[in-house]
Amino acid sequence: MTVERVPSRAGLVLTGLAGLVAAAGALLGGSVAALAGVPVAILGVYRTSRPVLAVGVALLFVGVMLAGLQDGAPVAVLVAMVGTVLAWDVGENAISMAGQLRTGASGRAEVVHAGAVSAVTLTVAIAGYSVFLLASGGQPGIALSLLVFGTVLVVLSLGR
Repeated sequence: MTVERVPSRAGLVLTGLAGLVAAAGALLGGSVAALAGVPVAILGVYRTSRPVLAVGVALLFVGVMLAGLQDGAPVAVLVAMVGTVLAWDVGENAISMAGQLRTGASGRAEVVHAGAVSAVTLTVAIAGYSVFLLASGGQPGIALSLLVFGTVLVVLSLGR
């Protein structure tokens, strides 16, 4: 007897929404490259494939980097970075939940997880933006996105 593992709709929708936030921030920052990452990230969650999700998130991150390199508005780059981190974490969680629970039974837990991760990510982003404003001294917007990305990775790795 085989049990089919399928991600919940909530996991797919949350990954898509986070990817759209990342793409919108990157677009406002002057980069269209992140748009390619949204469907790839959703496909990765749909197929419960971490490598495909990683490619989608990498495309989102390329969009963030290009927006920062094009001297996009720091707030737009920050929004794109937050969306990218959320798409990655929410997608990973959806894939993990699909592997542990039966077909689509994890929707509520994924929404709660996304809310908690959003709160942590936004707190880190606000702190990073505050440091950027206080000590920017002519630094490009890419410095802000790298600062936030590195901080979020450290915080997430401490929680695992």
